[in-house]
Amino acid sequence: MVEAPKLTEVSVQGLLGRFNHTIKFPPDQEFVIIYGPNGIGKTRLLELVSNTFALKMGKVARTPFAQAIFSFSDGARLTLENLAPTVSEDHVDYEYTLRLLLEEPGAENIEWVNTRDQAEFREIPMSRWMRLIEKYTPARYMGGGKFVDPETGRALGRSEALDRYGYLIPPDLVPFPQFPEGIKNFLQGADVHLIETHRLLTSVKAQQEARGEPSSRITVREFSEDFSRRMHEALAQNSRTSQELDRTFPRRLLSAGYPPAAATEEAIRDRYNEQSELRDRLAEISLLQGASDLPLPNKKLDESQRLVLWTYLDDSERKLATFEDLLRRVQLFRDIVNSRFQFKQLRLNRGGFDFVTDLGQEIPAESLSSGEQHELVLAYDLLFNVAENSLVLIDEPEISLHVAWQQEFLNDIAKIANTASLRFIVATHSPQIIHKWRSRAVSLGADS
Repeated sequence: MVEAPKLTEVSVQGLLGRFNHTIKFPPDQEFVIIYGPNGIGKTRLLELVSNTFALKMGKVARTPFAQAIFSFSDGARLTLENLAPTVSEDHVDYEYTLRLLLEEPGAENIEWVNTRDQAEFREIPMSRWMRLIEKYTPARYMGGGKFVDPETGRALGRSEALDRYGYLIPPDLVPFPQFPEGIKNFLQGADVHLIETHRLLTSVKAQQEARGEPSSRITVREFSEDFSRRMHEALAQNSRTSQELDRTFPRRLLSAGYPPAAATEEAIRDRYNEQSELRDRLAEISLLQGASDLPLPNKKLDESQRLVLWTYLDDSERKLATFEDLLRRVQLFRDIVNSRFQFKQLRLNRGGFDFVTDLGQEIPAESLSSGEQHELVLAYDLLFNVAENSLVLIDEPEISLHVAWQQEFLNDIAKIANTASLRFIVATHSPQIIHKWRSRAVSLGADS
């Protein structure tokens, strides 16, 4: 599989009408930190990056800026220009002219220019907008020209609802911009995930309660249910693999005739012990039940025994491989959580996860403190919900984190980056977050 090019630099001119910021992000680094005083545009910069890569041009146009240039490890460059923004004070009606230019080595440049003339949207009555948005998107009309965003619970204007969910409406019904396939394919290969940490602890369901307010559930409970689902999916995959291998085991064993040269007695015992240790780790999180295999007898193995055991070990390796990715993420998740929480340990099983105190008291995850829930949700979200090779943008991770946890945050991020194949841009005010990583920090100031 060809690795997607990595973002190596972001340069924004005229952000908020006054700031010029450049962030260099070497491809061999797991993360870069941006910091600076309030009002310098850290959050708006992250939003601009996220919305550009998601091709949410309406949201891009709402960010005051003149030009943004994104450079990549393979020499590609994406230039975004805001040529003629005009945004109303209430952010409901707006017109804009945006230009995208994609330059890739050895390929023709691809340009897209779009002028959004709000007049064509004004011709569509609100009653039709309401029907289109409610029929094709998860947003729900709440009156007064506003829609409820099912993900955040926020009220959205018509234009905001279309920016967020308009791609779900058939293009022949609404005049949305059409992007060149080359630009769409390029940006789809550079997945970007924005985490707004102040919104981590609750998630909003699409349906509404009778009083008209969006109903919500505790995110930690949802993640516990999600973990249970992932456990059962892994078990189902393991069962399918095991059944196929067990069905063909006699035929493969009889057709082999002799053990391969690699099947020495030392190699067999080493592999056997390694797999037994792996089974023990899987049993700790209930992916396997029962004790590991008994030790091999302490006597010389003859040729037929080596053949049988080597074939068995090959099959076991394939069966256990169905759990490896999940196990790596679970072990890091458990290590991060247990190293932060006092007097309690994370307990994972097929039903989800909860906690047990050093006194033996069982605690459901939703009973944790807000700081503990914040740490739990952020770690889980990054390890289990973000696609591999994504660029993750994290805004103010220090929210709800104890000072000691802040100092360990980027150590955790580095481990998560290596386990889940992610890269991070972290925006923060906290010197405790930066801590020993000042060499990775970029100061955003009036003159940056």
